[in-house]
Amino acid sequence: MRNGLKIVSIFILLLNSLNLFSQDVEFSQFYANKIYLNPAFAGSDYDPRISLGYRNQWPELNSAYISYSVSYDQYVNAIGGGFGLQIMQDEQGDGTISTTTASAMYAYTLRVSRELSIKTGFQVSFIERKLDDTNFTYPDQTDEFYINGLINPFTGEGAIDRLNRSYFDFSTGMIASYKNWFVGFAAHHVTEPDETFKEESDYSKLPRKFTLHCGVNVPVFRNGLQRSAYSLAPNFLFQQQGTNKQLNYGLYLSKGSIIYGMWYRDNLELEYDAIILQLGIIRDWWQVSYSYDKTVSKLIHTNTGAHEISFLMRFKSRSSGSMEKTLRKRRQIGRIKCPKF
Repeated sequence: MRNGLKIVSIFILLLNSLNLFSQDVEFSQFYANKIYLNPAFAGSDYDPRISLGYRNQWPELNSAYISYSVSYDQYVNAIGGGFGLQIMQDEQGDGTISTTTASAMYAYTLRVSRELSIKTGFQVSFIERKLDDTNFTYPDQTDEFYINGLINPFTGEGAIDRLNRSYFDFSTGMIASYKNWFVGFAAHHVTEPDETFKEESDYSKLPRKFTLHCGVNVPVFRNGLQRSAYSLAPNFLFQQQGTNKQLNYGLYLSKGSIIYGMWYRDNLELEYDAIILQLGIIRDWWQVSYSYDKTVSKLIHTNTGAHEISFLMRFKSRSSGSMEKTLRKRRQIGRIKCPKF
């Protein structure tokens, strides 16, 4: 039986259970997709920016999990904060389950002092999930002793109640920035919307996801006096969705326009899931990065990790010299000095 059909069969078994809980798409390049990590990041840079993201998880399983994202955000003086837009597409089982998410967010900046600022973000999303039953294979259609496992083109399983589901979703977040330090918290799916494909009585909520992230940018000095081209950025990220917990910790090392990253991911019980290696190039108006998740858990014999690529482009302000400097100076107070990747 093809790997794709195996994935579908597993999905059907889950679908027929009473408890079917989804999990969010996970990007390893957290700060290349800032507003997905925390809506309070909207408009946190000087200039408008567009970011693109692509992730292929477990590629040997016949397009098991592929995710795309495109987002735009900028700071607007007239509204005293930033706004952002994002569209995401997630494909599971070679398109058997597809989820499209369109989000809009607003982040307000409170300048407590010249060195301390607090940003609060709010997000509203419209989510549409679709189910493609074209290639469904049910347990009563298979037998391991037959070629490809398929013995019967018909099934006794009942029809699925619906093949699509749409709903609204709400999230919020907050970030505090002091000098080179920052700490943020986000709560996604605050209302825990119902996303089941079955009858209304079979309520299947999308669990809330809580995120805590923090870090610091450390410039490296030469002989204690002269600043070198190197800088370090240790970072920490914790996420919990339902009963699933995840801890990521690592650092970025930058030298000129080159950035290196290394992260560990585990489940708080020192059961390591993956090592994340990252390499990026950053220029004045664009940046690109590639990362690879090397599996080190028990799944090491069944998958080859994940590949992820991100691209970001900044648009320089059209404001003339003095006006641009004024705007940048005003926004410098609220700018978050987090990693660019």
